[in-house]
Amino acid sequence: MKRWVIFLVSVSALVLSCASQKAPAPAAENKPAVTHPELPPGEKWMACSECHKMETPEIYEEWYKSRHGIAMVKCFQCHGTFETFHKPTRETCRTCHAKQYKNCPADRPCWDCHAPHLFKKKVQ
Repeated sequence: MKRWVIFLVSVSALVLSCASQKAPAPAAENKPAVTHPELPPGEKWMACSECHKMETPEIYEEWYKSRHGIAMVKCFQCHGTFETFHKPTRETCRTCHAKQYKNCPADRPCWDCHAPHLFKKKVQ
Protein backbone atom coordinates (compact mmCIF):
# COMPACT_ATOMS: atom_id res chain seq x y z
CA MET A 1 0.00 0.00 0.00
CA LYS A 2 2.86 2.35 0.87
CA ARG A 3 4.36 1.83 -2.62
CA TRP A 4 1.06 2.84 -4.26
CA VAL A 5 0.87 6.01 -2.20
CA ILE A 6 4.45 6.93 -3.10
CA PHE A 7 3.78 6.11 -6.76
CA LEU A 8 0.60 8.20 -6.87
CA VAL A 9 2.23 11.14 -5.09
CA SER A 10 5.18 11.01 -7.52
CA VAL A 11 2.93 10.92 -10.57
CA SER A 12 0.77 13.74 -9.19
CA ALA A 13 3.83 15.90 -8.52
CA LEU A 14 5.13 15.30 -12.04
CA VAL A 15 1.77 16.15 -13.61
CA LEU A 16 1.48 19.35 -11.58
CA SER A 17 5.06 20.43 -12.33
CA CYS A 18 4.62 19.85 -16.05
CA ALA A 19 1.06 21.18 -16.33
CA SER A 20 2.22 24.40 -17.95
CA GLN A 21 4.59 22.63 -20.35
CA LYS A 22 3.34 20.85 -23.42
CA ALA A 23 5.27 17.64 -24.03
CA PRO A 24 6.73 17.51 -27.55
CA ALA A 25 5.66 14.73 -29.87
CA PRO A 26 8.40 12.33 -30.94
CA ALA A 27 9.91 13.21 -34.31
CA ALA A 28 8.50 11.22 -37.20
CA GLU A 29 11.26 9.35 -38.97
CA ASN A 30 11.50 6.43 -41.37
CA LYS A 31 12.64 4.22 -38.50
CA PRO A 32 10.28 1.66 -36.97
CA ALA A 33 8.54 2.86 -33.80
CA VAL A 34 10.15 1.89 -30.51
CA THR A 35 7.78 -0.28 -28.54
CA HIS A 36 8.01 -1.97 -25.19
CA PRO A 37 7.50 -5.75 -25.11
CA GLU A 38 4.03 -6.80 -23.96
CA LEU A 39 3.59 -7.15 -20.19
CA PRO A 40 0.95 -8.79 -18.01
CA PRO A 41 -1.58 -6.17 -16.78
CA GLY A 42 -0.23 -6.04 -13.21
CA GLU A 43 3.34 -5.40 -14.35
CA LYS A 44 2.30 -2.32 -16.34
CA TRP A 45 1.89 -0.50 -13.01
CA MET A 46 5.35 -1.42 -11.68
CA ALA A 47 8.10 1.15 -11.61
CA CYS A 48 10.34 0.58 -14.65
CA SER A 49 13.37 0.24 -12.38
CA GLU A 50 11.88 -2.77 -10.56
CA CYS A 51 11.98 -4.86 -13.75
CA HIS A 52 15.00 -3.26 -15.43
CA LYS A 53 17.12 -3.85 -12.34
CA MET A 54 16.91 -7.56 -13.31
CA GLU A 55 16.31 -7.47 -17.09
CA THR A 56 18.84 -4.80 -18.13
CA PRO A 57 21.08 -4.33 -15.08
CA GLU A 58 23.73 -2.41 -17.06
CA ILE A 59 21.25 0.30 -18.09
CA TYR A 60 19.73 0.39 -14.60
CA GLU A 61 23.20 0.84 -13.03
CA GLU A 62 24.09 3.62 -15.50
CA TRP A 63 20.91 5.46 -14.59
CA TYR A 64 21.15 4.73 -10.86
CA LYS A 65 24.67 6.19 -10.59
CA SER A 66 23.95 9.17 -12.86
CA ARG A 67 22.80 12.64 -11.84
CA HIS A 68 19.34 11.70 -13.09
CA GLY A 69 19.30 8.59 -10.91
CA ILE A 70 20.48 10.49 -7.86
CA ALA A 71 17.80 13.11 -8.51
CA MET A 72 15.26 10.29 -9.00
CA VAL A 73 14.32 11.34 -12.54
CA LYS A 74 12.10 8.43 -13.54
CA CYS A 75 12.17 6.53 -16.84
CA PHE A 76 8.69 7.69 -17.88
CA GLN A 77 9.79 11.33 -17.71
CA CYS A 78 11.96 10.76 -20.80
CA HIS A 79 10.54 7.58 -22.36
CA GLY A 80 6.83 7.92 -21.62
CA THR A 81 4.65 5.36 -19.90
CA PHE A 82 4.25 1.74 -20.92
CA GLU A 83 1.41 2.76 -23.24
CA THR A 84 3.26 5.76 -24.73
CA PHE A 85 6.82 4.38 -24.65
CA HIS A 86 9.12 6.16 -27.11
CA LYS A 87 12.75 7.04 -27.77
CA PRO A 88 13.36 10.56 -26.44
CA THR A 89 14.05 13.41 -28.83
CA ARG A 90 16.13 16.57 -28.43
CA GLU A 91 12.89 18.30 -27.48
CA THR A 92 12.40 15.83 -24.62
CA CYS A 93 15.75 16.93 -23.13
CA ARG A 94 14.81 20.57 -23.63
CA THR A 95 11.87 20.18 -21.23
CA CYS A 96 14.29 20.18 -18.26
CA HIS A 97 17.53 21.42 -19.84
CA ALA A 98 16.51 24.63 -21.65
CA LYS A 99 19.81 26.47 -20.94
CA GLN A 100 21.97 23.59 -22.12
CA TYR A 101 19.72 23.05 -25.14
CA LYS A 102 20.52 26.55 -26.43
CA ASN A 103 24.24 25.69 -26.52
CA CYS A 104 23.88 22.39 -28.39
CA PRO A 105 24.22 21.95 -32.16
CA ALA A 106 20.75 21.89 -33.73
CA ASP A 107 21.65 19.11 -36.15
CA ARG A 108 22.72 16.57 -33.51
CA PRO A 109 20.79 14.73 -30.82
CA CYS A 110 21.94 15.21 -27.22
CA TRP A 111 23.26 11.64 -27.03
CA ASP A 112 25.85 12.37 -29.74
CA CYS A 113 27.75 14.25 -27.03
CA HIS A 114 26.31 12.69 -23.88
CA ALA A 115 26.23 8.96 -23.18
CA PRO A 116 22.61 7.78 -22.86
CA HIS A 117 21.61 7.03 -19.26
CA LEU A 118 25.02 8.19 -17.94
CA PHE A 119 24.35 11.81 -18.90
CA LYS A 120 28.02 12.67 -18.86
CA LYS A 121 29.94 14.43 -21.60
CA LYS A 122 31.50 11.84 -23.89
CA VAL A 123 35.23 11.88 -24.34
CA GLN A 124 35.84 12.31 -28.07
